[in-house]
Amino acid sequence: MPFACAAFGCNNRRSIQSRSRGITFHKFPSEVELRRRWEVAMRRQDFVVTEFSRLCSEHFKPDDFDRTGQIIRLREAVIPSIFNFPSHLQKVCVFLLYFITVMSLICV
Repeated sequence: MPFACAAFGCNNRRSIQSRSRGITFHKFPSEVELRRRWEVAMRRQDFVVTEFSRLCSEHFKPDDFDRTGQIIRLREAVIPSIFNFPSHLQKVCVFLLYFITVMSLICV
């Protein structure tokens, strides 16, 4: 299955060329709260995660990865943070968690 990165404006697709450039593709977390944080970080309105949804490694910081084995993996509970948003989405968002289950999003 040729995966494409789900991030807005990202043209990376899983291919021989992307692999040779060191780009890896990562599934969205199965844990609901962490997956929701990924979705919010992407700032894509009405985006629906499917079993084929992936984000490429260009949306994560270098220290978000565990490179100790042969397979490059994301460290536990990391959230993508590198995006090239259009100007109308250039806001800084702060997450506040209340009682573990309620999440509020405040844009400043």
